[in-house]
Amino acid sequence: MRFPIAILWRASLAAMLLCASIAAAPGQDRPGAGDRQDAGMEWQSLANGRTEFDVSDPALVPRRLALAAEQSGCLYKDGIKEIAVRFTSVEKRRLAIVFCRFGVIGSHQLFDLSVLQKPKLIELPFLAQKDGFGITPRPGMITWKGDVGVFEAVTGTDTCPSPQLRHTYRPGLTVGWVSEAATFVVVRVEVRENRCLQFGDWNTIWEAPQWPKSAVVR
Repeated sequence: MRFPIAILWRASLAAMLLCASIAAAPGQDRPGAGDRQDAGMEWQSLANGRTEFDVSDPALVPRRLALAAEQSGCLYKDGIKEIAVRFTSVEKRRLAIVFCRFGVIGSHQLFDLSVLQKPKLIELPFLAQKDGFGITPRPGMITWKGDVGVFEAVTGTDTCPSPQLRHTYRPGLTVGWVSEAATFVVVRVEVRENRCLQFGDWNTIWEAPQWPKSAVVR
């Protein structure tokens, strides 16, 4: 009789372990659901129904956005009083434009808040040192031009005379073999030879061509 008893004991133990794992599963889901709910409530309290607004108090920056900024090396608290965090909505995507200090260098960073509990740092196309384009999370000082639907990012130094570089981006779709991904497309790159001239002209050094229909494979 020992053999059947051993089998029965093992079956009972397996059943108890299965019940324990099933009971634990809802508890494992709660932190994620709770975090999503907390992030949503924090956002609703801050936005108060607005889609565009500024925040110049570091204590009011959403906790998860503050953490994402800090993890990227962004010292947002150092300049938030002078350059507020800008929250906006573009193509139904919540975005945050955060001014960051990186030592003596300053630049905006762009965060996608589509998933409130997990803000995503956006890297933008940027003129490479030699030829072509690379990507950067620090494109310079960003301005959203809502009337024409583009972002402008300006970079340069504070010395005189010195040049400035301006990238213009528009929201768009990157078409891949598997799916389409929302992104920001660089459409123009301009340079101003001397930033210290009040009315210095911007000269276009690159502009996106109109792609032929045959280039878009569906």
